[in-house]
Amino acid sequence: MDTIPTNKGPHWILLLSMFFLFQCSQLEIEKPSLFQFLFLSASPTSVGVVTSDFASGGRFKTFEPNSFTAFPTSIPIHSDAVGRYSNDRVFIVNRLNRDSIQVLNPQFGFLTEQEFSVGQGKNPQDIAVWNDKYFISLYNADELVIYSRSSGVKIGAVSFSSLRETFSTSGIPDSSVESSYMIQDGSSLFVLLQRLDRNDASGYLPPNSDSYLVEVDMDLNQIRNIYTLPFRNPSSKIQKVFLFGEPHLVFSCVGRVGFISQIDAGIVAFRLSTRQFHPNRLYEESVAGGDILSFQIKNEDFGYASVLDAGFNKTIQVFRPRTGEKLATLLQIPGNIGISLSGMLLTSEGKLLVGSTDFTRPGIYVYDTNIGNVLLNPIPSSVELTPFDIFQLQNLP
Repeated sequence: MDTIPTNKGPHWILLLSMFFLFQCSQLEIEKPSLFQFLFLSASPTSVGVVTSDFASGGRFKTFEPNSFTAFPTSIPIHSDAVGRYSNDRVFIVNRLNRDSIQVLNPQFGFLTEQEFSVGQGKNPQDIAVWNDKYFISLYNADELVIYSRSSGVKIGAVSFSSLRETFSTSGIPDSSVESSYMIQDGSSLFVLLQRLDRNDASGYLPPNSDSYLVEVDMDLNQIRNIYTLPFRNPSSKIQKVFLFGEPHLVFSCVGRVGFISQIDAGIVAFRLSTRQFHPNRLYEESVAGGDILSFQIKNEDFGYASVLDAGFNKTIQVFRPRTGEKLATLLQIPGNIGISLSGMLLTSEGKLLVGSTDFTRPGIYVYDTNIGNVLLNPIPSSVELTPFDIFQLQNLP
């Protein structure tokens, strides 16, 4: 396991609160059998789970929330990875130190049908598929790279060099813009740029410049527009949500986070019809009491947020996006015990899944949001290793 991560991308803070209390187990990653590759598939309501031992490797698993069962399929992946489902494929974004895209085919037991490198040390963060192209965001570069779907060879890029972070406490120019999560809307690809100060004396990458949402034309491979975020350091996935009568892009900004935590940001919404940000945060850090690391929104009345406070206490909170008020706390984990939270998903059936990184009993909690946010499994359901990222195995609209 690395020391305190400072350049792993949006998920690094999820490991901070575990660092001092754990030594990661050195589990040997076994290769799945041919039977697992070819005949073990997921159910229509199952989800994908990226798991890790935070040391030697990870595995992609599938999990059924209705039966609390992990399928036997176990595909070796990098120890630092995230997943996405698009165009009937699972894409594993193997981040720093493997720096590759791994494509799994659900029709053949999630067999790895393609893997290609994006360049050593580039630290890929997300992938979008458009016609015959892959668009890939890189944390350690100043461009959005474009790869051929058929060959896995780089065929172009969209330059972000003009958007490099300009203010640095050290006066040393920053060569990266920290592009992270993305989401598609028609032929537009929206990319989050954190723009952190890597040369700051604190070593914790503070956001000393504005962060951006960049709209890219995927047909012309060029920037359409640049939107300055109302708050800095966007760190969550982007969720497309129907709010206030129309679709919005919603994501969380954390500002100063972790050891330099401040109450300075929250969940913001971007109105697609006008290309403007909603005037109010859907949930403020001042109400949540800490940094909102991830969230899921069900509708205007119910949202769910994973919050880390300055004392490294972790909570899952229920909030009302329409008014920004806190409604309840579903789960609370003190900062002085060796358990953290990573991965959150609200399924299309209304099950809220929360990953628990307790190394003695890692697994997934399942809440039913249709019957009052009831916890269905007081003991988290095992997915073999520690869950790190959870995502729907369905093509999103």
